[in-house]
Amino acid sequence: MNLSAISENISRKLASRAPRKTEFTLSQKNIYIIPSQAGFGFILLIILMLLTAINYQNSLIYLFTFFLCALFFISIWLCFLNLNGLRIASYQVLECFEGELCPYSVQLLSVSKPALSLYLGSNKQSLVEANVKKDTKETLSLLLPKTRRGLHSLERLRIQSYFPFGFIVAWTWLKLDAKTLVYPEPKEGLRAIGQSSGETQNTQKLKADDLTDLKHYQQGDSASRILWKQYAAKDQLIVRNSELGGHNSLWLTWYSYEATDPEMKLRHLCFDILDFNRKQQIYGLDIPGVHIKPSSGEQHKRRCLEALALFGSKSGGERFV
Repeated sequence: MNLSAISENISRKLASRAPRKTEFTLSQKNIYIIPSQAGFGFILLIILMLLTAINYQNSLIYLFTFFLCALFFISIWLCFLNLNGLRIASYQVLECFEGELCPYSVQLLSVSKPALSLYLGSNKQSLVEANVKKDTKETLSLLLPKTRRGLHSLERLRIQSYFPFGFIVAWTWLKLDAKTLVYPEPKEGLRAIGQSSGETQNTQKLKADDLTDLKHYQQGDSASRILWKQYAAKDQLIVRNSELGGHNSLWLTWYSYEATDPEMKLRHLCFDILDFNRKQQIYGLDIPGVHIKPSSGEQHKRRCLEALALFGSKSGGERFV
């Protein structure tokens, strides 16, 4: 095992013991430095030149050798300074669907100086380049391989740099608390014929909610919200407080589909949520452990999709979007 592999293993073990955090600041405590492959070749060249200068007692070769030595040590200092003081954070939970690449948000900030030629990724094989200007926030989305639905955390983040000459590599491993919420893959499914007991119960809940959402007509109320059957029976103008009740509201339930596989049910529910949102329909979601009242809009859609993504997990009650 070579020196580079040994240093890599040591840095990984030290990083694995560190706590997972949403923000890190790089310093001498978490930056590791070693000559790169080109750096080891450069060291070998300096040694050969030094031996040549000693053998021939040539002052010009001595001068050039000492110049290359000074250049090598300056590159060590500059490479360290390029990472030193860099702030790395992740506050945003990104979303995607099953079958898509999984994105993680990483925010970079360098206050006192620019940070150039940075490479970030979850391992050495999936690094992307980034340059950070002085006192400017740069936000990157790291795309990692596809994964199943649920809430996923970035296992570890590698940041490295060969700045400025490529002779030295400075790197770090961080347990950055970057998260991604993966929704089920939307797939159209057949609805069960007829209404199951679960759907009947949901309909009764909806009607009960509608009764608490009534009020007497006041000037300025929309005529579309007047209950004309109530007016014909009791000669009173009764209106709804909102547009959510009544036959225009639809329920998406666990028992609405013929599929028996739970994951396939979630995919069908995901498809219908996206479809109803596109059509601007009012809908509610009722699956085991989750009951979301009928509504519409982008926030309601994301809340329902989040419930599908976290179905069956320990994070089911926590809001991320």
